[in-house]
Amino acid sequence: MDARANSKALSRLVALVADGYPVAALEASIKKSSVNIVAPQGAHSTVVALLNHIRAEKKLSRVQLVVVATGREAEDIAATLRDLDPDAEILEFPSWETLPHERLSPSPETVGSRVRVLQRLAELKTEHSDHSVYVLASVRAVLQPVIAGLANHPALTLESGKHYFMPELTLKLVEIAYERVDMVTRRGEFAARGGILDIFPTTAAHAVRLEFFGDELEDIREFSVTDQRSLPVGDEHLPVRSVTLFPAREIVITPSVAGRAREMMHEFPNLSTMLTKIAEGMPVEGMESLAPVLCDALVPLASYLPEDTAVTILSPEKSAARELSEDLWAECD
Repeated sequence: MDARANSKALSRLVALVADGYPVAALEASIKKSSVNIVAPQGAHSTVVALLNHIRAEKKLSRVQLVVVATGREAEDIAATLRDLDPDAEILEFPSWETLPHERLSPSPETVGSRVRVLQRLAELKTEHSDHSVYVLASVRAVLQPVIAGLANHPALTLESGKHYFMPELTLKLVEIAYERVDMVTRRGEFAARGGILDIFPTTAAHAVRLEFFGDELEDIREFSVTDQRSLPVGDEHLPVRSVTLFPAREIVITPSVAGRAREMMHEFPNLSTMLTKIAEGMPVEGMESLAPVLCDALVPLASYLPEDTAVTILSPEKSAARELSEDLWAECD
């Protein structure tokens, strides 16, 4: 059986399970505030998809937050859900790989993925979803506070055929914390030379090369960072008409953030180097550690979720034991 046929067979599994008698009790209690479901670990993905199947029939929200013990489990559940529910939207929300109080920033890839999910959740608050949306997150990702208002700063989208002023564009890239380098090799970097702008988006699999004729963006091509050559267009690499750039740092340096950094410079001399750069509008490594004092507010992930979102916690005992939730909250405060 090929992959496509196998995926189609798996997608029918949820409908077949839904016809069973044990599901009737679940359907009757689906509107309760809390429901306990006992199922083997191998059936977790099927249960998650089944819940959305039932909620769709009951005209309830089809957005579901799925909390698991680890990031690896979130990836595994997401991969299975893509086969069980091919039309679903899968949003994977990773946790920081650094502790909130460390003067280290999460990787640009992690930041870009997180901001992309948060902005998408903000969109779902104002639109009716006619398909299932699964938000996969580890318990650590759910418990870590999130900077409020990230959805108010949309991603930068560049489209072929439109006009952009190159100096202004490079300044915008610096504002969203992309690092200017001589040659792009990692996510969150860009390089400008003549009418060519190389960028490695934080959420993309490949870097892109933007070619300008004057102020017009003529062409966008993916390229390999290993040899800097353009990737051939074909079945594996489709033509690129636009590129969306999510930030490489979670703190957006607004006038308010810069002003607070300026006020703190003399009060905390050991942080003067970091605060001086932030006050001048320059992103700096480890700036997220100052989020509690620089940003307006830190909020739970739940504040970004649409109303009536279903929350499913898989193996809750394992999640509690894995992360020692009370200690984790102490780290995040």
